[in-house]
Amino acid sequence: MTVTLPNEWLRIFAEADSEAPAVVFADTTLSYGELDHRADRNALRLAAAGVGPGVLVPIEATLNPESIVELMGVDRAGGVAVPVGATLIGANQTVDDDASVVVPTSGSSGTPRGVLLTKQNVAAAIDASQRHLGNGPADRWLLTLPLSHVGGLSIVWRSLATGGSIHLLPRFETDAAIGALRDRAVTMASLVPTMLHRILERDPGPYSGLAAILLGGAPASAELVQRALFAGLPVLQTYGMTETCSQVATVEPGTAIESLGTVGPPLSAVNLSIDDGEILVDGPAVSPRYLGEPPRHGPHRTGDIGYLDDHGRLVVTGRKDDVIITGGENVQPSTIEGVIASLPMAGQAVVVGVEDDEWGHIVVAVVEAEPDQLPEIERVVRLRVARHEVPRSWVAVRELPLLENGKPDRTASLVIAETAVRHPG
Repeated sequence: MTVTLPNEWLRIFAEADSEAPAVVFADTTLSYGELDHRADRNALRLAAAGVGPGVLVPIEATLNPESIVELMGVDRAGGVAVPVGATLIGANQTVDDDASVVVPTSGSSGTPRGVLLTKQNVAAAIDASQRHLGNGPADRWLLTLPLSHVGGLSIVWRSLATGGSIHLLPRFETDAAIGALRDRAVTMASLVPTMLHRILERDPGPYSGLAAILLGGAPASAELVQRALFAGLPVLQTYGMTETCSQVATVEPGTAIESLGTVGPPLSAVNLSIDDGEILVDGPAVSPRYLGEPPRHGPHRTGDIGYLDDHGRLVVTGRKDDVIITGGENVQPSTIEGVIASLPMAGQAVVVGVEDDEWGHIVVAVVEAEPDQLPEIERVVRLRVARHEVPRSWVAVRELPLLENGKPDRTASLVIAETAVRHPG
């Protein structure tokens, strides 16, 4: 695409077919023409209030049509949207004129930081995504990820950039998501592994009529992907982050089976390299800086560990800062979590390190399972991982605590683990 702003995409498709559906929410459909008109009105109101290039404008991140109207209005007025949903460091500052939006990082490993994404970042990321996925005006994308995160915002941008429509759910609810997938209300969706697991547990399929399900936000086991593919859900594993305006690498449509264990090749807007095992990214989709912090120099260091296979597909093996050191041995939680998630008697799992006077840290697994299933889960894990990687303590929960974006909340899971270890029973 040659245009560079979401409001320009909106204007083009509103002029081409004003009655085409842009946003579907419950029994309400907002056409491209109406969305364009309401964005114009919002932009005029904001401009009269002094909003222009570089001015930060908080917007409501609730999943409803009005939030999308606000997002488009801010963009059309030239302002910088700041989705409300997390406290951002330095949110009272002015920013560069080419800024488009400030998005908080997921916060799964600590305090969120505000990522400044420029107009070029958004245009490059969305263009590369469309070239990779091939989505178009006939596609209807399920949006159940929060707009306060880049995963949700990217669905809006991807849809408006191609004249497609957005199917909004106010929050992730398993039955509602199944309904959208079942009745062909959508052709595409973006989910995290916990969401997909709960969908398949409730309704194992078969499903039909879907073009692609982007699966990212956290590691997914090969078994979960295979279950989804067998059920007719065309899962494409993807890897990305706020700093890269969502996608870094994504499995190419039609290659899910041969790509198992990988997140596919890097997208064209990303220059990917590996430095001592760490994944580094650069390119036109990568944010220049965090809000209130100096500009980035050199590639963005992701903190993730991985490598490129012989076919140029990225394999993500874990995070540098998640490594648990127990008795002098290094343990990567994702290794154990993947084994547990592959077992039929277990759901998702979070593996954490709890401080211990003797070992430094002990490995603890918090697992979605019935308590009486833990011995069997532990037996299988012992067969598949190194001795030092086997959790010393196991905690069964009905459901893992989740962040707003559907990812497991590792901080809350650590509290559960610490409580179980220090106050057993």
